[in-house]
Amino acid sequence: IGLSVVRLLGREGNILRIAEVDVLDGTPLLDIKPYVPQFDRREGARIGWLTGRM
Repeated sequence: IGLSVVRLLGREGNILRIAEVDVLDGTPLLDIKPYVPQFDRREGARIGWLTGRM
């Protein structure tokens, strides 16, 4: 089991389009968490809908 901080490209229904993920095609996705800068660090990252809720 690994952990990747990814860039969300878009959403189409229940399909998330992501980039910068470190997996092989077809790898099952077990869980999705929001990016929280206090716990993760990535230069230039934005937290989108979480802005103002922390």
